[in-house]
Amino acid sequence: MLVAGSVALGIVLHMDSEAGGAVSSAGKADVATQQDRPSVRNGAAANPIPTNPAPAKDLITWTGVVAPGDSLSGLLAQAGLDTDQIREVTGALGSAFDLRRLQPGHSLALTLADDGDPDTVTLEIEDGSRIQATFGDAPTVQKLAPRLDSIRRAGEATVGSSIYAALDRAGIPTRFATDLELILAETFDLRTRLSGGEHFRLMWREHRSGDRVVGDPTIDFAQLDLADGRYDILWPDDTSRRTRIFKDGRLIQTFDQPIRGARLSSSFGLRMHPVHGTMRMHSGLDFAADQGAVVEATQAGKVAFMGERSGYGNIVEVDHGNGVQTRYAHLSALDEDLRVGQRVAAGTELGLAGSTGTSTAPHLHYEIRVDGKPVSPLADERLTGTGSQGRAARSPVLVHDMESALDKLLASNG
Repeated sequence: MLVAGSVALGIVLHMDSEAGGAVSSAGKADVATQQDRPSVRNGAAANPIPTNPAPAKDLITWTGVVAPGDSLSGLLAQAGLDTDQIREVTGALGSAFDLRRLQPGHSLALTLADDGDPDTVTLEIEDGSRIQATFGDAPTVQKLAPRLDSIRRAGEATVGSSIYAALDRAGIPTRFATDLELILAETFDLRTRLSGGEHFRLMWREHRSGDRVVGDPTIDFAQLDLADGRYDILWPDDTSRRTRIFKDGRLIQTFDQPIRGARLSSSFGLRMHPVHGTMRMHSGLDFAADQGAVVEATQAGKVAFMGERSGYGNIVEVDHGNGVQTRYAHLSALDEDLRVGQRVAAGTELGLAGSTGTSTAPHLHYEIRVDGKPVSPLADERLTGTGSQGRAARSPVLVHDMESALDKLLASNG
């Protein structure tokens, strides 16, 4: 169980089932019917159905799309809500979503009882997720993830003037250039290594709701033919935490990350601080993650600290012996079953990603410290874990499987 700061309303995290609850291809939020409502409110079982149930309320539906300059309060006023009702709805939705992040294109759907009181309010945000508030004796708020289809795609490009231009010409997402630079940062500087003529082949996943692409594409595999050899990079999927880098078929680097399938968003070293606006040492790695993403211990160890640290917000530190510690920061919640001094295995849930401390958006800051000093998690080999020989033995098979899948996709592209 996880604990976090209290909010005025009980928040129930809910994932849509395979059978339904998906966002429609037209982009409008689905409105829950009486049967769709959760049976648990504020963490307690709902009241049993009375012998003589009250007649169902007549519901009126209102939908709107956020336009430039719109506010949530303004849209709710358009829907006919009064000041008190607007305050109640914004308080509910705001307990699960930062309303300052409201953007044009977000959509709002309301079901109103015949007396004008809100029954259900659903805000669909940019990634297809929905924040749904259901009103009654004890209002509840749910964050509904969209049902997404994962579509695998592939492309290849030859570098001319820059990697960004090469990817753009080939119709490959240009943000993959940053992904490559970050993951290779401790192997070599990709920008200075490129002189023109290098060939890249990439495979990635898009996440779709109907015909609409939701969120950022996720890179799975990259094959780089450079002057000194061929580099293959395997990123973790949603069930894995391990990134692997190969050179000419030989495993040269393995990295276990603390969030399954998460994308590296900031590397170790000097950088312009996003809050303070000055060049500062970044003592770890940042992983892009949704609020509430599960954070796991990268290797076995003993919980050394749980709580708050200045700038880091909510934090867990795990001691792995021999002066080595890992640090997991900006958490929105800590696992309340953990205790300082408790031993944990690799993969043990420590908490949930968030934006506590000095942070501009939900993410995870991850550090490795040796004798109290931060080291690069990508370069340091103290936490490579056990089973390295077995992983090395499987390396040719892993690369071959990914190459085969890439070849088939490229061939199907014509």
